[in-house]
Amino acid sequence: MSYYSEHAQEYIDSTFGADMSEAYAMFEPYLPKGGSVLDVGFGSARDMLYFSKRGYEVHGIDPEIAFVGHAKSLGLEAEVGDVLTYKTDKRYDGIWACASLLHLKADQLRDAIGKLLYILKDKGVLFISMKEGNSEYIDDKGRPMLLVGEEIFSGYNIASMKRTYEEGRGITWINVAIRK
Repeated sequence: MSYYSEHAQEYIDSTFGADMSEAYAMFEPYLPKGGSVLDVGFGSARDMLYFSKRGYEVHGIDPEIAFVGHAKSLGLEAEVGDVLTYKTDKRYDGIWACASLLHLKADQLRDAIGKLLYILKDKGVLFISMKEGNSEYIDDKGRPMLLVGEEIFSGYNIASMKRTYEEGRGITWINVAIRK
């Protein structure tokens, strides 16, 4: 996405300090001590750094090379990649997809979730955070956006689901932890 290529540092600066404690609290109870975490579309690497400092084995994929360079500069293990093309033989205890799957098209989302569940270990957890709504559009920054309702997660083994309202931006997020 050209927006992230052109505004990588601005994006890192604007998201790195965000308080993610509520989301972490939905995910971490399902992870074994020292478990493995894959961060899909990690952006600023804020969450990778958090999980790494908490003793987890963390790996990240992001399609934006500048984000990968930033993560590596923080001493994190990262590679260029995206959820639709990522291939691995490794299985993870947890997969963190916070505000990254929202850039997919509606007809790609279920496939992406299925792929992520496949690379989870048995009893692993997949955390997804998406904007609530029922539309697909290009935002004012040229980024594709997919807004979903809770029903998109029906049929999955939901460990927890919570909606949070981001007052400053007028956005409701659906945060869901799915168990394999």
